[in-house]
Amino acid sequence: MNRLFDKSIVLVCCIAAALGLAVDARLVAAFCLGVIATSLAEVAQDERTRRASDAASYVYIIAAVFVPPFVPFAPLALYDIARRVCRKRVWVALGVCSVFAFALVANLRTNTLTARTLLLAAILSIAATLLSLRTAQLEREQQRMRRTRDELQERALVLETRNRDLADRQDYEVELATLAERARIAREIHDNVGYQLTRASLQAEALRVVHADEPGVAADFADVKHTVDEALQLVRTSVHALNDNAVDLSVQLERIVEGARSDGGPQIELEVMTEHAPANVANCFAAVLREALSNTMRHACAHAVTVRCMEHPSFYQLIVTDDGMGRVQASGRGAAEGMGLASMRERIEALGGTFTAGPRASAGGWRVFATVPKPQGDEGR
Repeated sequence: MNRLFDKSIVLVCCIAAALGLAVDARLVAAFCLGVIATSLAEVAQDERTRRASDAASYVYIIAAVFVPPFVPFAPLALYDIARRVCRKRVWVALGVCSVFAFALVANLRTNTLTARTLLLAAILSIAATLLSLRTAQLEREQQRMRRTRDELQERALVLETRNRDLADRQDYEVELATLAERARIAREIHDNVGYQLTRASLQAEALRVVHADEPGVAADFADVKHTVDEALQLVRTSVHALNDNAVDLSVQLERIVEGARSDGGPQIELEVMTEHAPANVANCFAAVLREALSNTMRHACAHAVTVRCMEHPSFYQLIVTDDGMGRVQASGRGAAEGMGLASMRERIEALGGTFTAGPRASAGGWRVFATVPKPQGDEGR
């Protein structure tokens, strides 16, 4: 847009400089060719078109040396020459400008053009050159500013991504510490309070037997034992609930994947889409994933492993796929993994689920597919 505005001003000034000349075919041709040449410079996109535009500008200046009516519109060509001048072609541009200056002097001596027209042409040529150089510098600054803006935006996006990763990692560490503390508390209650209550229940039962010939005392000890057993049952229920809350499926799978990742190993992608899974399902899937990754590392030259754990309305699903072994060698790999596959199958079927493992039908590699149904009360959750 800046170039079009500049050229509009230069063109108006060139027309004003040519007003004192007789309107003939040469002047009209000079005007039309000047407009065409300067328009070609604006539509030039590739390198070949730009070279043609530069050549047209140089030819126009040379034509102005031999055809005086071309002189008033020469500033348009000089504007385009100054636009793309570089160190390699600066001497060519200076040479063409010098020839044009000598042409102005020659026309002044021969009175081919009026002094007013030549003076305006000279002033416009200098002004057009300076205007083109100023606009080129402005464009370079704008380009540099856009480049700087893009770099800053890119860095901002990178920092935002890193901050988000750090926040996620921090949340993961906090959750991991919370779950570990819950598990520790559950163990402490089970090992200490549970042991003492069990001991108290046994002592009450022993005292009841000792005082069996005293019905009143025996009944009191029986009540004490019943109360202690109820307290022990409440403690066990609380410990189991606390331990179940301490088992998080996504955390367990993340631990296993992190432990399996290595610099020379395959790329492992983990995707967990479950809100909450029971402790038995979480422990089962963790064991299956551990065995599946172990088999992949030992029996397959995989480059990528994908782990997806999803929760559906009526069942939980675990899918582990890799690209390490094609269908031709599938039977050999299945035999090598026989005991591990049997162990995974037993774990899944113990929860009423289904388990399959084998080569992928659509592509090379291996797939482990396991589903475990939800309890009846969780299906609508």
